[in-house]
Amino acid sequence: MKYKISICLIMFLVLINFSCKPEDSAPDTPDINDNVILHTKWPFPVGAAVPGANTNNSGSNSAVANALNTGSPQHNLLRHFNVVVAENEMKPDALMPASVPSTGNWGANYRWTNADALVNYAESAGKGVRGHCLIWHDQTPSWFFSGSGQGGRASISELYARMENHIKTVFEKYGGRIEWWDVVNEAIDHDVSGPRKDTRGRYTEIMEDAGKTDMDRYEYILKAFQWARQYADENDGGNVKLYLTDFGVERPFSRGGTTKQADFFDLAQWLVQQGAPVDGIGFQGHFRLYDHPVEQISAGIDMFAALGLTIQICELDISIFSNAKNESQRTSVSNSVLGERLSDLAQTYRDYFDMFKEKYYEEKLDMVIIWGLSDGHSWLNNHPVSGRTDYPLLFNRSYQAKEAYQKLVDF
Repeated sequence: MKYKISICLIMFLVLINFSCKPEDSAPDTPDINDNVILHTKWPFPVGAAVPGANTNNSGSNSAVANALNTGSPQHNLLRHFNVVVAENEMKPDALMPASVPSTGNWGANYRWTNADALVNYAESAGKGVRGHCLIWHDQTPSWFFSGSGQGGRASISELYARMENHIKTVFEKYGGRIEWWDVVNEAIDHDVSGPRKDTRGRYTEIMEDAGKTDMDRYEYILKAFQWARQYADENDGGNVKLYLTDFGVERPFSRGGTTKQADFFDLAQWLVQQGAPVDGIGFQGHFRLYDHPVEQISAGIDMFAALGLTIQICELDISIFSNAKNESQRTSVSNSVLGERLSDLAQTYRDYFDMFKEKYYEEKLDMVIIWGLSDGHSWLNNHPVSGRTDYPLLFNRSYQAKEAYQKLVDF
């Protein structure tokens, strides 16, 4: 009798063990072979943002966090992509010195080590490099916007001198080795109509200090493209393509009496009319499951391509949390919901890529960049909600291929 009871107890415990796996290991660890190289399945370049030495998305284990470290489990995933972009290492504050450089020796204290690591890796591996980014309101040293102007802000002449010197310095360093650049990133305000005017909108403040109004407040963007083209060409970078980039502009997004997409279109059109050397538009592509219909993104590509500009999807990831399902503040989902979401995520990736292929053959789109390698290192963890665990990429926290990867190679 005791023997039978023991056998039953053992069987019961085994069943419990198999049915109570942790949330992250149950639906998110499929047995998928990732031997098919992703970028070989699509006619356009497929790239990835590379977490490097400056990553802050993976705790204190820098050996694992830095995907360029050959000992990192992320490193092997790089084989799936034929273009790389630094997640952080080429943003202004990653390159610029901590204080205002001397005018006569601007680039002397620039910090190139981490950016060099990515460029050198890409060249040794036969991959292209996309630069992100030259001019941005965020992750830029405070001294860049400080000076002799109103309220302690830089005057327009001080700002322009610093912008030109930074752009010149970067192209003197890399020339044509970096083939695509986000010249200006996120110039449109996300919450109100027009140019960025939130607490970080220093460019707009300085333009308005100088008496600029209406579209002339974007003059700094025109200047940035002109300098980028000039110094690229002067440093063997005639091959370099220049992009205007933003988020939330891929589809209509209402705020402030207009849509952000409409304001961004007005800016792009104005730059074209001014003769700015803009080659294309960067749609960041930070999407949410169920919130960004593929038809709307397709229409957005058509809209900007009509200006004669080529579109790149340059920061693609897809959060499993949906505003359409009132999940703006949720931090987790149940195992059963997660399994459904990961399957829907996979199909959504495939739907997007099929549409991107159509746009590529229509000569409207020429590249797709996925913003990261594996879920555990995604910037979407803890953002925009503290404590959130997200699953937006093609490889999971164990660095295994997900169903989303399979959908993109299985044809």
